[in-house]
Amino acid sequence: MFHCAVLQLGYNQLSGSIPTQLGQLKKLTVLALQSNQLTGAIPASLGDLPELARLDLSSNRLFGSIPSKLAAIPKLATLDLRNNTLSGSVPSGNYH
Repeated sequence: MFHCAVLQLGYNQLSGSIPTQLGQLKKLTVLALQSNQLTGAIPASLGDLPELARLDLSSNRLFGSIPSKLAAIPKLATLDLRNNTLSGSVPSGNYH
Protein backbone atom coordinates (compact mmCIF):
# COMPACT_ATOMS: atom_id res chain seq x y z
CA MET A 1 0.00 0.00 0.00
CA PHE A 2 1.37 3.42 -0.96
CA HIS A 3 0.86 6.28 1.45
CA CYS A 4 1.24 9.81 0.20
CA ALA A 5 0.98 12.77 2.52
CA VAL A 6 1.37 16.21 1.01
CA LEU A 7 1.32 19.52 2.81
CA GLN A 8 1.25 22.26 0.19
CA LEU A 9 0.78 25.74 1.63
CA GLY A 10 2.73 27.82 -0.87
CA TYR A 11 1.62 31.30 -1.94
CA ASN A 12 -0.53 31.94 1.14
CA GLN A 13 1.25 34.90 2.77
CA LEU A 14 1.97 32.77 5.84
CA SER A 15 4.22 34.51 8.36
CA GLY A 16 6.13 33.55 11.48
CA SER A 17 8.47 30.62 11.90
CA ILE A 18 8.14 27.08 10.59
CA PRO A 19 6.66 24.98 13.43
CA THR A 20 9.07 22.37 14.79
CA GLN A 21 6.06 20.06 15.21
CA LEU A 22 6.05 19.43 11.44
CA GLY A 23 8.87 16.98 12.19
CA GLN A 24 6.25 14.73 13.83
CA LEU A 25 4.37 14.14 10.57
CA LYS A 26 6.27 10.92 9.82
CA LYS A 27 4.30 10.01 6.66
CA LEU A 28 4.85 13.40 4.99
CA THR A 29 6.27 13.01 1.48
CA VAL A 30 6.01 16.63 0.26
CA LEU A 31 6.34 19.81 2.30
CA ALA A 32 5.86 22.88 0.13
CA LEU A 33 5.86 26.24 1.90
CA GLN A 34 7.29 28.32 -0.94
CA SER A 35 6.56 31.99 -1.57
CA ASN A 36 5.27 32.94 1.85
CA GLN A 37 6.68 35.33 4.42
CA LEU A 38 8.14 32.74 6.79
CA THR A 39 11.04 33.89 8.98
CA GLY A 40 13.53 32.31 11.32
CA ALA A 41 15.66 29.23 10.98
CA ILE A 42 14.79 25.96 9.27
CA PRO A 43 13.87 23.57 12.10
CA ALA A 44 16.24 20.62 12.44
CA SER A 45 13.14 18.52 13.23
CA LEU A 46 12.36 18.45 9.49
CA GLY A 47 15.26 16.01 9.29
CA ASP A 48 13.07 13.54 11.22
CA LEU A 49 10.76 12.98 8.24
CA PRO A 50 11.82 9.60 6.80
CA GLU A 51 9.38 9.65 3.85
CA LEU A 52 10.03 13.23 2.74
CA ALA A 53 10.90 13.35 -0.97
CA ARG A 54 10.41 17.07 -1.69
CA LEU A 55 11.06 20.06 0.55
CA ASP A 56 10.37 23.49 -0.92
CA LEU A 57 11.01 26.45 1.36
CA SER A 58 12.00 28.83 -1.44
CA SER A 59 11.15 32.55 -1.54
CA ASN A 60 10.65 33.19 2.14
CA ARG A 61 12.65 35.18 4.69
CA LEU A 62 14.45 32.28 6.31
CA PHE A 63 17.91 32.83 7.78
CA GLY A 64 20.63 30.91 9.57
CA SER A 65 22.33 27.73 8.52
CA ILE A 66 20.79 24.73 6.79
CA PRO A 67 20.38 21.88 9.30
CA SER A 68 22.74 19.00 8.52
CA LYS A 69 19.91 16.58 9.45
CA LEU A 70 18.27 17.36 6.10
CA ALA A 71 21.04 15.44 4.34
CA ALA A 72 20.14 12.34 6.33
CA ILE A 73 16.58 12.13 4.97
CA PRO A 74 16.82 8.93 2.91
CA LYS A 75 14.18 9.75 0.26
CA LEU A 76 14.76 13.49 -0.12
CA ALA A 77 15.21 14.07 -3.86
CA THR A 78 14.29 17.76 -4.18
CA LEU A 79 15.45 20.48 -1.81
CA ASP A 80 14.60 24.05 -2.86
CA LEU A 81 15.82 26.77 -0.52
CA ARG A 82 16.51 29.58 -3.00
CA ASN A 83 15.57 33.20 -2.37
CA ASN A 84 16.15 33.19 1.38
CA THR A 85 19.01 34.66 3.41
CA LEU A 86 20.51 31.36 4.55
CA SER A 87 24.17 31.09 5.45
CA GLY A 88 26.76 28.36 5.34
CA SER A 89 26.89 25.44 2.95
CA VAL A 90 24.27 23.00 1.76
CA PRO A 91 24.75 19.62 3.47
CA SER A 92 25.60 16.82 1.04
CA GLY A 93 22.62 14.67 0.17
CA ASN A 94 20.86 12.83 -2.67
CA TYR A 95 18.70 15.81 -3.64
CA HIS A 96 18.95 17.99 -6.72
